[in-house]
Amino acid sequence: MSTGAFRLSGPIGSLAKRLSGLMAVLLGVSFITFTMTYFAPGDKAAAIAHARYPETQSFPPEILEGIRAEFSLNEPFLVQFFQWLLRFVQGDFGNSFASNIPVWDVFAANIAETLTLTAVSLVIGLVAAFCLSAVSVWRPGSLADRLAVALASIGAAMPNYWLGLLLILLFAAHLNWLPAYGTGTPAHIVLPAVTLAFWITASQTRLLRAFFLEAKSAPYIETLRLRGVSESEIFWRHVMRHAAVPALTMIGLDVAALLEGTVIVELTFARGGVGSLLAGAVLSRDYPLILFLVMFFALAYVLINSLIEIIQDVLDPKSRLLGSAVKEARS
Repeated sequence: MSTGAFRLSGPIGSLAKRLSGLMAVLLGVSFITFTMTYFAPGDKAAAIAHARYPETQSFPPEILEGIRAEFSLNEPFLVQFFQWLLRFVQGDFGNSFASNIPVWDVFAANIAETLTLTAVSLVIGLVAAFCLSAVSVWRPGSLADRLAVALASIGAAMPNYWLGLLLILLFAAHLNWLPAYGTGTPAHIVLPAVTLAFWITASQTRLLRAFFLEAKSAPYIETLRLRGVSESEIFWRHVMRHAAVPALTMIGLDVAALLEGTVIVELTFARGGVGSLLAGAVLSRDYPLILFLVMFFALAYVLINSLIEIIQDVLDPKSRLLGSAVKEARS
C-alpha cells in the first residue's frame, strides 16, 4: 500500500496544511515571546505593583510576595507558559498590569484607529502605485518612466518616521494646513496616511512595473497587436490579468507589513491605536498586553498570507494543480 494512501488531497488537504502551518507559527511565536518576557530584566511583581499604585515608590516584601502568588510568578518557566497558553486559547487574555482592565477591552478600544489608518493608507498607496506603474510601462524609458522609478527608489530608502517628520515640518509647522498630532477629525489622518501610503507606493510601483513589463513581453501580446487589438485593450484585458497573480502575492505581504509599520507612524503622530498601545505596554512592562499584541500581529500576518494563497488558487488554479501533480509524482 502506498504511504500516501491516507493523505488528504484537494481543497481539504490544502486547508488542513494551512491550518497546521498557522498553528505551528503561532505556537512558536507564543513560546519565543513568553520566553523574552519571562527572562526580561527586573522584578515582575514590582512592575505590577508600580502599575497598580503609581504614587508609591517602594513596597514591603509581603505585598510583592502576594503579587507573585496571585500571578503564579514563583512557578517554573514551563508551568507558567502552559498556564498562560491554556488561558489564552480559552479566550482569557488576562488583565493589563497598568490599568487592571481586561486586555481585550483595552485592545478593542484602540483597534479601530489602526484599522482605519491601515485601510486609508493602503487605498492611497495602491492607487498611486498603479497609476505610476501604468504610466511607466506605457512608454518604457521615457521621462515619466524615469521619474516613477526615481520616486519609488526614494520611497524605498526613506524611513517612515523621517518622512513623517518632514511632512509635519512642512504641512503643520510652516504651512499650518494640517494638524500634526492626535485624532478626532478627518484632517488628523491625512499626514499619517500619506506617510504609510508613500512606502506602499514605492514598494508596489517597482513590483507592478516589473510585472507589467514581463506581461507585455509575452509572445502572445505581439500576436494580439498583429491582429489589430488596441493597446488599451491589450493592457486591461491581458497584461493586467497576467500580472494580477504575482502582484497579489506582494500586495498581501505589504498589507501584513503595513500593520507593523503603524507602530512607528502612530508614535510619530501621537495617534491612538494598537501601535501606540504596544509601545506603551513595552515601556510599562505590561506583559499580558505585550503577549496579546504580539500574538495579534503574528495572527494577522499569517492569516493575510493564507488568504492571499487561497485567492491565488482561485485566480490561477493551474498553479495549484501543478503543485499537486508534482507532490503526487514525488510520493
